[in-house]
Amino acid sequence: MTNKDSAGKMESVDIQFLVDEAINEHGKIRNIVSLLYDEDLERRFIAVKALGEIAKREPDLMQRRWERIFRSFDDTMSCWGAAEALGEIARNMPGIRSKIALFLRVFKKDDCGCHGYIWGMCRICQVEKGKIKDFVPELEGFLISSNVCIRGQAVWALGELGIREAAPRMKELMQDEGETWYYENDAVRRGKIRTIAEEALKKLGT
Repeated sequence: MTNKDSAGKMESVDIQFLVDEAINEHGKIRNIVSLLYDEDLERRFIAVKALGEIAKREPDLMQRRWERIFRSFDDTMSCWGAAEALGEIARNMPGIRSKIALFLRVFKKDDCGCHGYIWGMCRICQVEKGKIKDFVPELEGFLISSNVCIRGQAVWALGELGIREAAPRMKELMQDEGETWYYENDAVRRGKIRTIAEEALKKLGT
């Protein structure tokens, strides 16, 4: 896995190419969607960001395509990056944001997709603050998950959304030595829960 800086460089090159190609030839969107199955987290994340950028630049195109694309799979849950992609599309398409947010809940109770649900909902909440209130209790519940990836992503989201009320519970995780990968806004990182919690608490000013 590349570090944060190199991941950002990869994003600036690959995403622009994928987006331009798909906008010029709409059938190429399927090539981006196929990357959501990739075992490499950064390649998967590039696909997520590319779909979000298409939604921003060509909302009419994504309006016609998003549901067909994701419902075309026999088992959407098997697509590792689907929740993340849906969240990023919803972030950039306010007209269908609530509809996609409801669709995202399919991933909430799935160990493989829950971290993507957390990141996707956090990305939505960043631009639609009214959804934060209902999302915070879920995030706090995820802090006690036995899945280290879910714990880590929830800690990051609480810090990112500025939920100061969660600080005492996050401080308890300063002793958590579990290590995991997790998504930031624009990069994939790996770290211990205690480190993620420390960074989140700094964002909260505590």
